[in-house]
Amino acid sequence: MRKQSIHEIVCCTDDHSFPLPLVAVQNWSNVSNKFCIGTDQKWSQNTTNLESLVPGCSYSHISIFIVGYKSKPICSDWGKSSNWWSDDKGKPAKMIEFQQEIQQVEEIDKKKEWHREITEKLHRKVESGSGCLSIHTVPTRLRRVKDEAYNCRIVSIGPLHLGNHDLAAMRERKWAYMHHLFQRIEDRQQFLECWKECTSAVYDLDSQIRGCYAKRMSHKDKGHKELAEVVLIDGCFILELFLRYEEHLNMTLDYQSDPIFNSAWMIAALQHDLALLENQIPFMILERVYETIKPHLKNSRPNSVASLALTFFQPMNYKAFLEDWDTQYNHLLDVLHKFYLPSNCDISVEIEMITEMKHHSRPEPVFGSTKKWGFNFCASELSAAGIEFQKQQRTDHLLNITFSRGVIKIPPIFIDDSLLRNLIAFEQCSLGSLHHMTSYAILLKSLIRSPRDIRLLKQRGIISSDWIREEEYLSQLKSILDEVVVKEFYFGDLCDKVNAYHGKFWFRRGIKYIYRTYFSTAWSMISFVAAIILFILTALQTFFTVRPR
Repeated sequence: MRKQSIHEIVCCTDDHSFPLPLVAVQNWSNVSNKFCIGTDQKWSQNTTNLESLVPGCSYSHISIFIVGYKSKPICSDWGKSSNWWSDDKGKPAKMIEFQQEIQQVEEIDKKKEWHREITEKLHRKVESGSGCLSIHTVPTRLRRVKDEAYNCRIVSIGPLHLGNHDLAAMRERKWAYMHHLFQRIEDRQQFLECWKECTSAVYDLDSQIRGCYAKRMSHKDKGHKELAEVVLIDGCFILELFLRYEEHLNMTLDYQSDPIFNSAWMIAALQHDLALLENQIPFMILERVYETIKPHLKNSRPNSVASLALTFFQPMNYKAFLEDWDTQYNHLLDVLHKFYLPSNCDISVEIEMITEMKHHSRPEPVFGSTKKWGFNFCASELSAAGIEFQKQQRTDHLLNITFSRGVIKIPPIFIDDSLLRNLIAFEQCSLGSLHHMTSYAILLKSLIRSPRDIRLLKQRGIISSDWIREEEYLSQLKSILDEVVVKEFYFGDLCDKVNAYHGKFWFRRGIKYIYRTYFSTAWSMISFVAAIILFILTALQTFFTVRPR
């Protein structure tokens, strides 16, 4: 009998139920070494010749077991079924049919595996997206305008900038701050209980934490334990920093060797870093840790983390914080954003006002454009037209700008370039935002266009920052709205009134000129009236002279 050639050999799993001939599957890496061939010898992936495995045996005496393939046995001895063999011209029909059957089973297995993987991936995505999406990455178009306004200076908070080697110096300081925060709990047992409660709470919030970040973090990039460690350390660092800053203001700080409080620039740098859009952790972490340790702290402490935060950012605002605010916050930048806005009771009125503006007679500008919004004239031009500027005494919120009887009242102008840009970026990324701070920037840019405008507002006490040069002030405002998309303008009604008032400039100017010239004193008024009477009498005399009776 002429020996036949075997083209390909493969096997499956580990069930020895059915003795079957070995048939074609083309991937040698799938060949298992659990095969039995004739004399219990193991199959090797490098074996290509059956005679080398069973010397002295012809093919007709070799039985091969295919393992794990659930099918009826076709033949247990190759010698009894020559149809399984082929010459060099090709494969017979039975081998092709059996090969196709195996391939179909493999395709079904692949499909089931893919279904399982995609289901697990969907489940993870749903879990990670179940939180409140609030911590965004700065849009590329805004970074291109002024990248440094959105970058950390000395400390990274949260997972987004964790790998920045330029900020590594503060990492050990974070661990020290976390240790000191829990050392404030003097009772050893309470210390251990609070520590366990905080670590457990943060660990259990993994899916909510991931859901807060617009940039999705896979478990491969940031594992469960790694992410919990990052937000716990950063949260404790922030709370200890806030507590020390309050003690620093009250002259009760005991940590005189702390380099942060021995250097004024570090406080300013931390205020900058903690207000960056990308440099945030969920506010619920700060609240959970603070609520756990607050009952065990010595001396009286603020009731909320928001109060501590606004004490820390105090140089950037001008009003007292109300402890009874019932407001939910997403992160520290959101605290500042809500702080500068009107109180909750005014929000519904503002929404109605902005809705009415859509039907206003003034043509609505093209979406995204800011050129047609704001004042048509700068501060010095408005002043020349008789409009006065006064410092707003009622500074309950930054947007409390009013106009009445030719007087514009403005709260002290806040321009911190980085903070304002991050607040605008936050509004750009937030769905449903009314763009309050973006509208504020539009108003400032239209009002301040030259050094004369800055000097005028400084004279009125509206601008108080002498530490920044006028040219730098103007440079910041020049690009503050570049690449910013705006749909609604909060100050539309105010600007319409001011622009209309300026339109009557020449009439009012003539009236004011007459008043200053002829009515500035009692004698000038008497002289003016006498001149008018004399003019009338002269006119009458001339009339009757020319036209006698």
